[in-house]
Amino acid sequence: MDFLNTGCTIFQGIGVTNSKAYGKIRFLDTVINYDNNKQIGSVGEERARFLSAVEETIKSTREIAERAKSTIGESEAQIFEIHAMLLEDEDFIDSVLLEIDSGASSEKAVLKSGEKYSSILRSLGDEYLSARATDIKDICMGIIDTLQAKNKKSNQNDEQYILVANDLTPTQTVKLDKSKILGFVTFDGSPSSHTAILARAMSIPAVVAVGKIPNEYDGSLALLDGVRGKITINPDENDVLEFKKERERENKIVLEHERYLRSIMHRPAVTKSGQKILIYANIGDGDEVEGALSNGAEGIGLLRSEFMYLSRQNAPSEEELFLAYKSIASKMQGKRVVIRTLDIGADKQIPYFNLDKEENPALGYRGIRICLDRKEIFKGQIRAILRASAYGRISIMIPMISTLDEVLKCKGLIEECKKELSSKNIDFDSKIELGIMIETPASAIISDILAKEVDFFSVGTNDLTQYTYAVDRQNARVSHICEENNVAIMRLIKMSADAIHQNGGWIGVCGEMAADLSLTQEFVNIGIDEVSVSPPYLLGVRGKVCACK
Repeated sequence: MDFLNTGCTIFQGIGVTNSKAYGKIRFLDTVINYDNNKQIGSVGEERARFLSAVEETIKSTREIAERAKSTIGESEAQIFEIHAMLLEDEDFIDSVLLEIDSGASSEKAVLKSGEKYSSILRSLGDEYLSARATDIKDICMGIIDTLQAKNKKSNQNDEQYILVANDLTPTQTVKLDKSKILGFVTFDGSPSSHTAILARAMSIPAVVAVGKIPNEYDGSLALLDGVRGKITINPDENDVLEFKKERERENKIVLEHERYLRSIMHRPAVTKSGQKILIYANIGDGDEVEGALSNGAEGIGLLRSEFMYLSRQNAPSEEELFLAYKSIASKMQGKRVVIRTLDIGADKQIPYFNLDKEENPALGYRGIRICLDRKEIFKGQIRAILRASAYGRISIMIPMISTLDEVLKCKGLIEECKKELSSKNIDFDSKIELGIMIETPASAIISDILAKEVDFFSVGTNDLTQYTYAVDRQNARVSHICEENNVAIMRLIKMSADAIHQNGGWIGVCGEMAADLSLTQEFVNIGIDEVSVSPPYLLGVRGKVCACK
């Protein structure tokens, strides 16, 4: 901390975003009350109360993950999927239950267990593991919020402000009201933390690791510099004037670019050499259609149908699915809607499916493997999709394909569903498109065989990347392997593109790499026909395609 002659005070930290903010600062109240450690009833009742809160928190965390995929991107959303998995950790659950058995309330037991696990991670002296301590804190606060049936709010008025906190959990960060938050500063944290990652994805100016800022500065004016990593409290007139001039210059550049992107929003995305690329959106449900269309989506390249399963206590009926799909198809007014069939397992667990815990769930019982075993659930979804196809341009897409046999079995079930509907004189698109996701190396390697059976491919680059490089992208020790290398992935995509084109079909990319503008030219060169991204990235991708050779 430095004191300048002008009377202003500077706190130096680490900038995590390439942006700045100016306004009053407000401190976040992070005090957690745990009811004076009093249990509400017997030990058995307290255990049941805790376990019920965990189940509810897992459900809400997965809902946040699905929403985040459409608003800030798939990579960032995986943070919350990991949180849901942490909530199911048996060692953590047992630790809390042991505290409850010793007389602690659920809130106190969660706090003590969370502090124990966080301390262990911080003591290991590893930056990545220390950052994960914040994740432990996040899930503990989520459980306590559920137990106390209330959400903490940092500010109740409508004034914009710079948020100052000891630290922010990823869940707190993603829930920030961007209409009020000018930026945030944390005493602790690191640029590799999930909170910092989310700040960048959400374009919120942020500085971390500034050390303690006294509460006496609450309400003071401040300059937050996310580039240089400092916050200047009570800045002098020259500092403020220079900041405003710089922000005006930056805003002008941004506005000019946004104006250009808006001007081409409804034009076909065509490269300078005349190659047309379809610009589609990834969504989770019908509520996100408006955001997709308002950003120029030419269709829906990925409707994550599992959202309707994750957000409830039991499986949706065929009628419920049909009405949801019909509504989306109608809103899209003839634009293509690609519905991915139920993709659960691994990081997306549904309690009422009663799936066994697995040593390595990413390589286990997931996606189409589950659906082919639970045929009645699968056929109910297929019938709903077919019925909805009478009201718009709908395509079926099957996830996690690894073998030809899986594709043939799916086609057989689809034909069964068509016959069932025909026997009841129920309308559907008899020529509905069928596609598969290329997200395992196996599917890419045999793409020439699979292409003869389907109408299109869609590349799920997230899973394809982790399976190809044997890398967990959330593990900082190894994530750089796939971040710095994409040659193998691009070869697999090229192989798949050539195969489907030779058989008269089309290919899209719907994973995280689709939104990476540094790769757009490579996708053009490969011959990708469509890219599907979260709605906030649609305009940028369209502009980049138009700038490609």
